Amino acid sequence: MNLPEKSIHLQLPRPICEATIRPVPEHRADQELSEIYRDLKATFGVPWVGVITQAVAYYRPFFAEAWRRFAPSAKTHFFERASDDIRIRSWELIGQSFVIEGQTGRLLEIGYSPREIDQIRTVLDIFDYGNPKYLMFATAIKEGLVSGSTFGGTASDARCQFPRSPIRQIDPIPVMVEEHHAIGALSQIYGDIKDTLQLPFVNSDYKAMARWPSYLDQAWGALKPSIDTRAYQAARYQIHSQALAALDGLPTAYRMSRNDALQAGLSEAQVDELIQVISLFQWLLSGLVLNVTYFKQQALK
Repeated sequence: MNLPEKSIHLQLPRPICEATIRPVPEHRADQELSEIYRDLKATFGVPWVGVITQAVAYYRPFFAEAWRRFAPSAKTHFFERASDDIRIRSWELIGQSFVIEGQTGRLLEIGYSPREIDQIRTVLDIFDYGNPKYLMFATAIKEGLVSGSTFGGTASDARCQFPRSPIRQIDPIPVMVEEHHAIGALSQIYGDIKDTLQLPFVNSDYKAMARWPSYLDQAWGALKPSIDTRAYQAARYQIHSQALAALDGLPTAYRMSRNDALQAGLSEAQVDELIQVISLFQWLLSGLVLNVTYFKQQALK
């Protein structure tokens, strides 16, 4: 496939985040930030605020303005279709590149009920639906800060700009087992996930799967050997590139450059730190999209 010229830097190795990540969780958000979080969840149609959002929200003046500029496109049919396209492409790439062994039979053998298995599938559906949207938002933030470019605003198909009907994806937030609550075998699984993915934290997806520790153990154990393969890295690059290409189709122009961030009230040092933080999240989200696809294909067999 022909990749957009702007995606060339995505071929670089995993970014090293030297900045401290300071997420602002929902329960610590003040009224102003809570309203932005609610609007973002309603717009994306998801019940949880991604850690990427919480991390960028620490840089409040930038985050509020970035979301204000991105939200109009996120409320359109274009954004919904672009998210679907990423999800479908991930499904194709995982299915073509790996032999997925089903987990359902094993879960039944160790005592899981059909109801519990359905609950696991529901949790995976939530993250499968929301992750491509968070990936596109993270990509817009990162690319805007680094390149200073204006994305979108030139859609030739007027239908792309039509507002879509409100979407609600399973209202209750999934139960998540935070790292400080993980003990014993689960703590070891969390440590293995962080070590393997070279991350300073455990993503919401895994914490929600950890409601069923034995399930997470076997699902992660099956996925882990694929992470460092050439097929996985190639698939990850394609997901990155597709998210980047989608920015050019945003119905409403998005621009939030380094200079815009400074004008919003950030210092030079804060902008540098923010670029480090968002680079890490943009990088990890492409892998997370693929990983959840892998888990879904496991759970359907």
